[in-house]
Amino acid sequence: MKLFLKIAAALIALLLLIVIIVVTFIDPNDYKQQIQDQVKKSVNRDLVITGDLSWSLYPLLGFQSGQITLFNSPEFKEKTLLNVKETAISISVLPLLKGKLEVGEIILDGVEFNLITNKDGLSNLDNLQPEETTDTANAPEEETSTQDPSAPSDPLDLSQFVLSGLNITNAQLKVIDHQKGETQEVDINSMRLSEFAFDQTAHFSLNSTLKNVQVEADISLETDLFVDAALNVVELTNLTIESDVLADALSGSTLNTKFKSGLKYQVGTKQLDIKAITINNQFSGAFLEGDIYINSSDINIKDHSQLTLGKLIMTSSLTGSSLDNNKLETNLQTNLAADINKKTAAINKFELKNTITGEQIQGNVNLSFKQMNVSNFEKIIINQFKMISELNAPSISKEKINSTISSEINYDLAKQKLSLNKLQTTVNDIELGGELSFIQQAVPVIRYNLKGNVWDLNPYLASSTTTESSNKNEEARKSGEKAPTTEKEVEPDLSSLKTLDIKGDLSIAGVLYQDIKIGKITNNLTVKDGRATLKPLTAKLYDGSLNIDAWVDESGGKNTYKATTSISNITLIQLLKDTAQVDLLSGTANMNLVASGQGLTATKIQQGIVAKGDFKILDGELYGINLSHEIRVLKAKIQGKTIAPDKLVKKTDFASLLGDFTVEKGIANNQKLTMLSPVIRLDGTGIANTIEQTIDYKLGVTPLSKTDESTSYVDLNGISIPLRIKGTFTKPTFALDTEGALKAQIDATKKAVKDKAEQVIKDKAKDILSGKKISKGDLKEEAKDLEKTLKGLFN
Repeated sequence: MKLFLKIAAALIALLLLIVIIVVTFIDPNDYKQQIQDQVKKSVNRDLVITGDLSWSLYPLLGFQSGQITLFNSPEFKEKTLLNVKETAISISVLPLLKGKLEVGEIILDGVEFNLITNKDGLSNLDNLQPEETTDTANAPEEETSTQDPSAPSDPLDLSQFVLSGLNITNAQLKVIDHQKGETQEVDINSMRLSEFAFDQTAHFSLNSTLKNVQVEADISLETDLFVDAALNVVELTNLTIESDVLADALSGSTLNTKFKSGLKYQVGTKQLDIKAITINNQFSGAFLEGDIYINSSDINIKDHSQLTLGKLIMTSSLTGSSLDNNKLETNLQTNLAADINKKTAAINKFELKNTITGEQIQGNVNLSFKQMNVSNFEKIIINQFKMISELNAPSISKEKINSTISSEINYDLAKQKLSLNKLQTTVNDIELGGELSFIQQAVPVIRYNLKGNVWDLNPYLASSTTTESSNKNEEARKSGEKAPTTEKEVEPDLSSLKTLDIKGDLSIAGVLYQDIKIGKITNNLTVKDGRATLKPLTAKLYDGSLNIDAWVDESGGKNTYKATTSISNITLIQLLKDTAQVDLLSGTANMNLVASGQGLTATKIQQGIVAKGDFKILDGELYGINLSHEIRVLKAKIQGKTIAPDKLVKKTDFASLLGDFTVEKGIANNQKLTMLSPVIRLDGTGIANTIEQTIDYKLGVTPLSKTDESTSYVDLNGISIPLRIKGTFTKPTFALDTEGALKAQIDATKKAVKDKAEQVIKDKAKDILSGKKISKGDLKEEAKDLEKTLKGLFN
């Protein structure tokens, strides 16, 4: 044993002597070129050692270097791959004699590392390998190891290892991608590790900055690190991460985040325990102001696969321009369990409560579900999903808005299909429910079958600024002033119709909109290849029915459309009153209309629509004039009489009103109009300007004779009385051309008298020729009849 110790001491002394001789008499700078050549051969890159190399002997066996630069290959315009300004490492000499490895502080200063991808997709780390050699024939054969790989190696006594510290300063990592035109930069201002030894705790700290085009962040990290000598336990305690972030997405606001936790990993049991996490996010700035606080229970991960999170709580209070300066307060509570090996996950509780406070909106929005189960990491089932809100929004509704959405939700990740079953939504008294599905693909597929009750939309209608604007424009037009400027119309962008595949049925029991009352509505909607089609849309409307087949097509941005409409047995007067506040006509209306055009702004529709149709109104009334009374007045005037004014409502009853019309450039041209009643017939044509909302009709009123009329000479049968209807849709004016009618009647009476006189003369001449005796009395009576008729014309 003594001999062994003597030999060992002699060997150590010899080793120290050799080290002293090497350190004393050999300058490492003499070997710079050999080092550079060896690096070139090993990694196929050029290495340049600019600074001096030096080493020390006692008490530390150390090595120091000045600047060292490793260059990229020539195809990269950035020349440098790695640059280090200063490097130092040392080992304590005396502990070596006791078999203990004590490494001094490792110092790296001014480290620059560039990870680059050029426009061709080549990385500067590609081909980072030894140069290929062509002389393989004479290459020495590799020695075959005779050691049994299964034989246990000598255990490494890590308890004898000590690192005095690690100090990295002014380090920079750049990730440059020329294909994407992006640059990421991480600056490590300082990275420090205190004295580290196994089975002891060391302190680690990091201070860094992250920069790119969209984000700039200062990040600091501190923790206590423990690793046991058996390499079985790794533990981080008092883990704190703090960051200050300024991002484009925050529009000038900053985010300060403080993260606190700890973790312990046991290699033997493959268990990771994460201590309770607290995250405090503080926003400051006009865009977003406030905080988000997150707290969790301990997180356990077993066998690298089984995760359990007993409780997660998030609370927040935020305001700012991004929230329209409303204040949003949030409270979230949930949990999570997952098994990676079984590909399952479950949440047994999820509650998200939001409170909104602001000038324009106040209230609560709460979201919850009873359970979520994930199987095979593909199929997600959410049971009893519910969202309940209670809001005061004066700009939307004068009443408080209470809404509920409930459903059973299924999502198939493999098929990218979302299904909402037993869907039921309510907004106050408005209800809609049914089934809906969505498949995410290149062209998303949406299918639905929904039914609703009677929808009263009036509580949700804002003050009608449109009506006020129309009134102002009308007043300006009448006074000759320039109408106030209105907001420029914008053609709707229907390009999204190309990216959708929609098909579904919708049924609503009825709709109340302002004064308009619509009965049951059903429609089938199809959207495909840039075209949306309603075929058909049916509605119960004012005791009758409405049927529409229509489509609108994106047409490369031109927005074309066509609609075929039929109306059957509608009570017209109530429809006109409710929709346009017009009481011009009453009766039972039927209409057919085919309309098409290009452009969907209000102006383009008015000016560009081309339509053709016909209508029939039965058993109705024309308001604003009593044609029967006007004819009686005219007859009385002819006879020299007067009739008291009609104190009843001015209206004209008719049995039928028929017409054909076309619409083009905002002008509805009524090419044929016929109205029949027991005493008159009305015929004519007219136009309605839908842009100016004016009408101009030229009609002829023909009185129909009754068999019991006492005097045929003052009967207006066969005489057409001109009738002119002009004005606006809401205030039309009616005018009968009585002077023209009188002239026509005089001409007719003159002709009648002349014809009668001629007939009398002929009759008397015939009597004379036949020898019949004519008395003077007979001639006087005939003359008196003619005189009486002529006098009536001018009284």
